[in-house]
Parts: sequence; structure tokens; C-alpha cells
Amino acid sequence: MSAALREPASAPGHDDLLLTCHPGKTGNKLTFPYTLENRGRTVLYPMHAMASIAPDGEPSANDQCPVVILGAQCSVILGKLAAPLPTDRQVAVHAVPLARRLAPGERLDGLLDIQLPLAEISPYFNDLPLRQYDIIDFESIVFTIGYWVDGVDGLAAAPTDYAPDLFVVVTRKTLISARLATLRFPTKALQLFKRLDAFPRVLPGR
Repeated sequence: MSAALREPASAPGHDDLLLTCHPGKTGNKLTFPYTLENRGRTVLYPMHAMASIAPDGEPSANDQCPVVILGAQCSVILGKLAAPLPTDRQVAVHAVPLARRLAPGERLDGLLDIQLPLAEISPYFNDLPLRQYDIIDFESIVFTIGYWVDGVDGLAAAPTDYAPDLFVVVTRKTLISARLATLRFPTKALQLFKRLDAFPRVLPGR
């Protein structure tokens, strides 16, 4: 995986969000240290963590819950984003990531570590037995951070009680109104465990 590749997260004039990342490999993990910079005039809410319940029953925020999906053109979409909804059942509560607040001119640092071997992951699906995966080669990783734009689609953001630096974001169509910042990195000698069940791969709003 090329650690030197670095490119803007968005086209000129599109939200003015800049994503940079220098991925690497440490032992049995892929590491994605990244920076988000708001170069515009509007507050942005990049996705950062998933709400979870600790063993003692207390709510917590887990910032190491990636979504991993086989994408188009021999790529793997990987990062902190809203996962596609299941198509094999109805979901009463959507798994919407908690977000950080990124004001104009501010920068935020983040880190995502992913254990190898790489497999498709979604908060809506448990891991499968080994025989229910196909092992496939891929040519690139599309590192992705989802985010919302303040003032778009009736956005409301409220800080969480257990993680005051993180926000619950709601819009009229929370999943569909989220946008994506992406960087593509070529890969070598990596494989993906592709699920053989009814695993959805079309991102919300795409």
C-alpha cells in the first residue's frame, strides 16, 4: 500500500473539506492516521465513532468500528462511514456514527487500525464462519470518512452525555444527506474475505 499518496478529499468548491492520510502496516494491522481540515465557512460534522455498550452496561463510544465493503473496480471501501442498510430484513434503529464538530479553519486528527486478514464488516452483521467467505484479490483501498454539513437538510447536532466531544447528528434523511471524503491507495499482496450472505454494498444515497 502506497503511504505517500495524498490528494484532496473533495473537488474544488465542494464543502472545502481536506482529508490527508499516510497509511501503513504494523504487525498484523493496517493503520490509517488521518487529518481533516475545514477550509470553508461552514461547520462540518465528520463521523468518528459508534455508540456501544460496555460490559458494565454503561454506554461508550468506540472509534475503532470501521465499515469495510467490496467496491467497484477491484477496490475496497474502508473507513468511518454509515453502513448500507440490510436488504434481508427491516432495521428498527439505524447504526448512525457519532460525529465530531469541525469548525471553519479547524483541523482534527484521527486514527483507524484494522486487524488483518481484511474482511467485509458492517455494524448490522456478525462475523461468518470461515467457509461463508470468498477470498479475493483487490487493487486499491478507498479510505473514506463520512460527514454532514451544517445547515443542510435541517441538520441538528446534540452532544452525547457520555462523550461530550461527540455529537448525535440528525437530518431529515440522516443517512442519505451524509457526504463522503475519500482517498484511494494502491495495494499489493492484500486480500479481502468477501461475505457470501445478503451483505449490502451500495452506500446510502449512492
